[in-house]
Amino acid sequence: MPLNTAEIFELLFDKDNNVAYKALQELQKESIETEYVYPYMDRLSNMLDSDNSYVRTRGLTLIVYSAKWDKIDEIIDNYLKHITDIKPITAR
Repeated sequence: MPLNTAEIFELLFDKDNNVAYKALQELQKESIETEYVYPYMDRLSNMLDSDNSYVRTRGLTLIVYSAKWDKIDEIIDNYLKHITDIKPITAR
């Protein structure tokens, strides 16, 4: 990886959605191949409560990609409540 996982993870919160989206893509790819994103599950879970629907969506997406590295039982209720998120892109 060109940047370390911690640096890429911080880019998920960038105000420039293009930068944040590229970070998301990088972390998705990394999550398929390794468990490097898994240590951030607590932060991913916290992202589900963000006021920003893009941040919520990024958190939801990376939790799914990282789920194979661990059980998501502890956060599944918080995760599933986003099925009825007020923003359709997040609910989808």
